[in-house]
Amino acid sequence: MVPCVHRSSRVPVDGKKQNVISFGSFAANLQTQELRKRGVRLRLPGQSFQILKMLVERPGELVTREELHEALWPSDTFVDFEHGVNAAVNRLRDVLGDSAENPTFIETLPRRGYKFIAPVETPMSKENTVSVPADRLEPLPEKKLLKRAGLVAVVAALALVFVAYWRSEPQPPTVANIVRITNDGKAKNPLNPPVSDGVHLYFTEGLPRTSGSGIAQVSAAGGETTLLATTLKDVTAISSVSPDHSELLVANLATVESDSVLELWAQPLPAGPAHRIGNIQALLATWTPDGSHIAYADGDTIMMANKDGSEPRPLAKASGTVFAIRFSPDGRRIRFDIADPKIGSNSLWEMNADGKNIHRVFPDWTAFHCCGNWSPDGNYYYFQAGRGGSQAIWVMPERRSHFGRRAKGPTRLTSGPLHYGFAVPSSDGKRIFVLGEDPRVELLQYDLKAQRFDPYQGGVSAGPVDFSADGKWMAYISYPEMTLWRSHVDGSEKTQLTFPPVRAYGPRWSPDGSQIAFMDVAFDSPQRIRLTSATGGTAELLLPAHASRESDATWMPDGKSIVFSKFEADGSSAIYNLDLKTRGLSTIPGSEGLFSPRVSQDGRYISALTLNNTKIMLFEAGTKHWSSLAEGEDVGYNEWSHDGKYVYFRDTRNGAGALLRVRIQDRVVEHVLSLKDFPQLSDIFASWIGLGPDDAPLLMRNRSVQEIYALELQFH
Repeated sequence: MVPCVHRSSRVPVDGKKQNVISFGSFAANLQTQELRKRGVRLRLPGQSFQILKMLVERPGELVTREELHEALWPSDTFVDFEHGVNAAVNRLRDVLGDSAENPTFIETLPRRGYKFIAPVETPMSKENTVSVPADRLEPLPEKKLLKRAGLVAVVAALALVFVAYWRSEPQPPTVANIVRITNDGKAKNPLNPPVSDGVHLYFTEGLPRTSGSGIAQVSAAGGETTLLATTLKDVTAISSVSPDHSELLVANLATVESDSVLELWAQPLPAGPAHRIGNIQALLATWTPDGSHIAYADGDTIMMANKDGSEPRPLAKASGTVFAIRFSPDGRRIRFDIADPKIGSNSLWEMNADGKNIHRVFPDWTAFHCCGNWSPDGNYYYFQAGRGGSQAIWVMPERRSHFGRRAKGPTRLTSGPLHYGFAVPSSDGKRIFVLGEDPRVELLQYDLKAQRFDPYQGGVSAGPVDFSADGKWMAYISYPEMTLWRSHVDGSEKTQLTFPPVRAYGPRWSPDGSQIAFMDVAFDSPQRIRLTSATGGTAELLLPAHASRESDATWMPDGKSIVFSKFEADGSSAIYNLDLKTRGLSTIPGSEGLFSPRVSQDGRYISALTLNNTKIMLFEAGTKHWSSLAEGEDVGYNEWSHDGKYVYFRDTRNGAGALLRVRIQDRVVEHVLSLKDFPQLSDIFASWIGLGPDDAPLLMRNRSVQEIYALELQFH
């Protein structure tokens, strides 16, 4: 009798719409509102998930902003239309690791809405199948059955080997919990990460020469922030803790022969007088793992010196300015950042400890990435990537598996709502400390008579601001979105004029009020000047794309030409005049080495700054001659008063920032306002100072959340 195998076969049939939709490495369960990446659940706010649901259910189709807004917020709920939808989409992009500039999943259709552009897949549900009865299946011969059983066993064994091989790929950790370490509400330098000796965290707090800066410390477990007693007055950066945890490497701002320099100092722990490290001038440095030497950057050269700063010598030369030098835990490799000044971007590089074999860590990455640190065991490398809304912490597994496999690439570790940067692993490797930031400012106006600050336009998070010649309209930059808006001076009739990927800054009205010139400070590309209609439309480039950087557009009073500065690849600069009708470009005589031009209202003068920011120069159109108007330690943001009698400017004097003005008639400098205790972000785009229609000073006060957090890791 021939044996019969009782078996059933499941045949798919058409079924109802599925609840799980997959795209890329993601899977979205539309019923439970869960988003997973390779099986790991991601945190995604409900509104952002609803946007994802609407997009993936209509792949390739336009989903309008109106549809999204109506679905997310009831008609009786007030939410700013643009900012509400934009914020929810940006949070979704953060979680997906997507980019508005170069989208993989979500494409922005300006002023219309969004479109999901990645392929989506709806897996067939097991419930939507039918079984074929066993008595309708033909029996198998005994020999074939045994042969098949053996084949199944072999296949199963190979499958187990494959699964073991597949699972052997080193897996990145995930964030299990986030704990706030500091809660002091004070400005922390976003250009410098904290460092740790295993017990405490040390970081810079405050701004040198403005509100004052020092070395702050807090327990690694969190708690009260205190200042370390030190003889250093203008601490700019803390580089690292010595291997024996006895000293900090600190960069201190100093003045040498009228120039500002960064001197390298050693600060004893827990307290004591600091001492210079030889004659080294550097922003960031680090000890070798054995503590016998110090590595630091001198421009594009990585230097090595004895721990006391003696016998400095070049170790390697890079292709750009070097920052954030770090040794691997075993001391065999060095990683560092290289800044490309042409496009204002950073990338991570690596070389052997002897300075040989320099190469990029991630050769296929073009986006901004920097500021890396190894875990104490060297198994993971944490770094920061992206800027603006896409800024996040990433991790790259460094170890190999038992099969010799490496990780395919880095994985994003964090996603909104804060911008996380500068990952520093704890001594046990179970946590990483990061600076979490939600950048915000408050636009204020200073009442000169009452000597007080008042919110301007309700304290909107915006700046710089410029006003039309008739005083009826204002153009302003929303911060940190960096989009250009226009409204009446009372804030009514708001209109957004630019959209990503354009990042606007420094708006200037044309004399007839029909156009606005501004700088496009887009990430990873040279800075450009654009022109846009005051009623909206495409923002056109002032000049064709080229390798130079353009900045600080200012109109001539007749509105027929624009004066601006241009920086060449070698760092040189000059001021130019562009005739808008003929497109003829000419250099302002004698303007070499100057930038930031401002034309007076009558067109008789042009004020500008020297490249070292120590002088304001004045050009007289009649004589075509430049002369020194005012001098300072660090001057910037020169602005003409509306009557043309003064040039207002910001300067650092006697260790504190101040708003000053110089009278054109006799060049007498007058003090207007001290900025010593005025909180401003260290972001160059948030340190602007301008004038209202009545010459009342306008400033951007820091309202950001800048605190240190601990990311508790879960390893797989």
